[in-house]
Amino acid sequence: MFRRIWHLATKELIHLRRDILLVSFLVLGPVSELVFIAWSTSAPIEHLPTAIVDQDRTEVSRALVVALENSETFDAKYYPSSESELSALLDAGSVSAGVLIPTGFAERLSMPGSEAPQVQVILDGSDPAAARAAEMTAQGVIESYAQERLLQTWGHVAGQTGEVIRTDVRVWFNEELSQANYTVPSEMGFMLSMVALMVAAISIARERELGTFEQLMVTPIRSWELIIGKAIPAVLISYFDFLLMLGITVYIFGVPMKGSLPLLLVLALLYIFVELGWGLLISGFCRTQLQALLLVMVVAMVGMVFSGYAFPVDTMPPVMQMLANLVPIKHWLLIMRDIMLKGAGITVFWKELVALAALGVIINGITLTVLRKRLD
Repeated sequence: MFRRIWHLATKELIHLRRDILLVSFLVLGPVSELVFIAWSTSAPIEHLPTAIVDQDRTEVSRALVVALENSETFDAKYYPSSESELSALLDAGSVSAGVLIPTGFAERLSMPGSEAPQVQVILDGSDPAAARAAEMTAQGVIESYAQERLLQTWGHVAGQTGEVIRTDVRVWFNEELSQANYTVPSEMGFMLSMVALMVAAISIARERELGTFEQLMVTPIRSWELIIGKAIPAVLISYFDFLLMLGITVYIFGVPMKGSLPLLLVLALLYIFVELGWGLLISGFCRTQLQALLLVMVVAMVGMVFSGYAFPVDTMPPVMQMLANLVPIKHWLLIMRDIMLKGAGITVFWKELVALAALGVIINGITLTVLRKRLD
């Protein structure tokens, strides 16, 4: 009995040894994914890009800005001169938070019995996790700063009643900080990418596995015709799934659709073509459908890490941020959330759109070149 089991186990190991691609996926895939995820998510939420509107321009107001930056949650990158400029930065997604310090801030703090000055903090609620962290940090830093000013001005805190500094926190684009408004569109984006990748990835691999690939190659069909023929079903199925998921997202889960629906539908088709390139490239290198599906899972996990869904890209290490720009789904999720939650147009997310289009040209160009060489 043991001898038969040993021979069977030996046979399976020999098969695995001959399938280097499968063994590489099984061994290196989980290890690499763990490294990427741990590196990206082990750090706290910090260095959120922030805009500071300091209308007071005094030493006291600058000290508050320094206190906010010292918390390491906020990274003051912009100093707009007006609220309208701050709004434009938030609409464009250039910053995750904005702080407005009013005129007379220092004067009111130095006058006992005067009305407490108000510091306004505006947060981008399209990422609820980052917004909540920023809200808690801002309130804590401003309260701590107020206590320090009391000690410096009067030498004590006891006996002080009422607020020293009023903190007005406002959340835009997702006022109730609903996690569903963030997670459901993101999940929809991932499901769209998975469908496009899987359908395209198994197309050519299935022909090889079933032994019909050689029969196709002896027909008069050209290589580019074969590629287009394999791509059409993937596009149709992926787009139908997207329409179905979009309806469920809006009408069942109540995620708002504030922007242009036709624009979203057109850009979704563009994104499908980008992911389709990856899927066909995978299909060209894999001999079996199992290999194709395993590689799709690896690509999908990499996309999840670098998309900003699990963890904000702005808080990742610089190297990871650069790598994230090479992942199509990162740009697609930003575009989709901008349209659905912010009601934004192309003028707001044009950078992401250009990046997505450029990646599509590069990926599909590489795919066509590689597949034509392998098919001819």
